[in-house]
Amino acid sequence: MNKIKPLDFTGDTIFCGLDVHKLSWRVNIRDKDMELKDFTQPPDAVILYKHLSKNYPGAHYKVAYEAGFCGFGIQRELAALGIECLVLNAADIPKGDKDRKQKNDKRDARSISQHLSNKRDLKTLYIPATQWEHARTLVRNRQQQISDSTRCKCRIWQFLYFSSLPIPDKAETGQYWSGKFITKLQQMDCNNSFELKAALDIKLQDYLHKRKLLLESTRAIRKMYRQSSFWPLMKLILTIPGIGEINAAIILFELQDIFRFKTFDNLCSYVGLIPDTDDSGDTRRNKGLTHRRNNFLREAIIESSWVLVKKDPAMLMKYKDYCKRMHKNKAIIKIARHLLARINYVLRKQTPYVSGLVAG
Repeated sequence: MNKIKPLDFTGDTIFCGLDVHKLSWRVNIRDKDMELKDFTQPPDAVILYKHLSKNYPGAHYKVAYEAGFCGFGIQRELAALGIECLVLNAADIPKGDKDRKQKNDKRDARSISQHLSNKRDLKTLYIPATQWEHARTLVRNRQQQISDSTRCKCRIWQFLYFSSLPIPDKAETGQYWSGKFITKLQQMDCNNSFELKAALDIKLQDYLHKRKLLLESTRAIRKMYRQSSFWPLMKLILTIPGIGEINAAIILFELQDIFRFKTFDNLCSYVGLIPDTDDSGDTRRNKGLTHRRNNFLREAIIESSWVLVKKDPAMLMKYKDYCKRMHKNKAIIKIARHLLARINYVLRKQTPYVSGLVAG
């Protein structure tokens, strides 16, 4: 009587592409030669693990999905089960014209599994430690509250213009609204209109609430970066002229581990301080700063660069020299690269910045 040979895929790699959604996952499984299965399952890492271990026991499982609404939670769950899981940028996954025009979950999952099996050196997203990810979430939350606060101010401004109400003197939308200025708005009679007065009061209450939350976020960030796991690196960044506490926190928690960038060019690319180019034959076009960027990080570094040229005479001299050859907005991008080089230096060398020792 012939013995049944048990399944054993030891030495093989099973590639699995996931198209993840809130209520379901589309799963596409393949090996290095062919597509094996395609199905939909509930959004549960344990169910996927049981399916892989039952059908392909002994194999090495390699799973990938696009970064999206669920963050790194799926990656951490699968990693805890012993499955190698990568998170990909959707823009880095090659797709044909047909896949783009006839997009569906099956095609998306298949594209990921094919990309996973064909590429040895994948461009994957960095997975931060949980504590660092939570710290970054707090910092990003403050940036969102700044946007909400600015939106409230713009709504009040539009309301005053639309209702033909007088604008208080020496006031601009983008400026800081002092307590005295807010009091003036609160005391407006709105042409003795009850309806307009009620609408203005509600808009002001909304703005003041957003402003209070922004203050609470700022205090929470200051308390957070004083922790022993963050403070040594924060102190290093704060030694660089032009960088204040909040921008230092943004820079630190967005960069995370400076050693994940192999070269300074990789770092500039991540921040978004490189141009988009369109080269073909003898034709070269520079399309301005790249749209692929870490928006929080780039804004913080450019904002700090404007302060740097006022505090550092050497950088002021460089800035003025750049301005002779280009627009001032392009010149400040050059200064931002110098500032990023200083940040890169102090974090890699673990030494405070000393003026004159670091090449700008």
